[in-house]
Amino acid sequence: MLAEIDRQRIRELTAREENSLDDRTPGSRALYERARTTLAGGVASSYQLRDPWPIYLARGSGAHVWDVDGNDLRDFHNGFGSMVQGHAHPAIERAVRERLPLGTHFAAPTEDAIVVAEELARRFGLPKWRYTNSGSEATMDAIRIARGATGRDTIVKIFGSYHGHHDYVMVSIGVPYENVGDREDYASLPYGAGVPQTVADLTIPVPFNDAEAMERRIERLVEEGRPPACVIMEPAMMNLGVIPPSQATSRPSASSRASTGSSSSSTR
Repeated sequence: MLAEIDRQRIRELTAREENSLDDRTPGSRALYERARTTLAGGVASSYQLRDPWPIYLARGSGAHVWDVDGNDLRDFHNGFGSMVQGHAHPAIERAVRERLPLGTHFAAPTEDAIVVAEELARRFGLPKWRYTNSGSEATMDAIRIARGATGRDTIVKIFGSYHGHHDYVMVSIGVPYENVGDREDYASLPYGAGVPQTVADLTIPVPFNDAEAMERRIERLVEEGRPPACVIMEPAMMNLGVIPPSQATSRPSASSRASTGSSSSSTR
């Protein structure tokens, strides 16, 4: 059975904590007003936005970060996962200090790139590596490779999952729930303006945590003459708060499934 959730209580607790955070962050408010003069939206990335103002951080150590008002906070964000080692790790600080006097960026081959590739191959058992500048670039390249290898154009993704901000994956994430359609045939909805519908139509969303529904959708794509080049997914959907998949004993209604499948899909 699905547990009952007191949504009114959740709203009350959320409002209380947000008001408390606002009261404790006047320095962030002042920086936001200053930043809006030269930064679009007052931040370096739209995923850093927060109403009524974002929280500006000053420093970090280990699992702690401090904002410009001196509030000591626990960091559960970890730089979208890239800072799992924590902040100001002594070994990393030492390596950076040793590297800086030698130069930092050459746009040319270095031995360091070989050392890192050898270590990655040892750890993960994958023999060949290519570096990218961001997760968005990595997923864009992975999809391009899949298409090139298969000669197919269509891709499949989990509804609500975030895989970067290039056009092929900015589909069916952070979209109006009333427009998503039936879970057996979710609509391919672009995220905001600027993503052509013809591009979005090449990305087919399927429900989270429902392998059978994904298999049925792929089978229909094959019947339609557009088999997918790949399925892109996360081990656990970050936009749901890193909730692990589980075996459901009963299925919620269509409306609740649509809401649950993308409950916070634009949090980053």
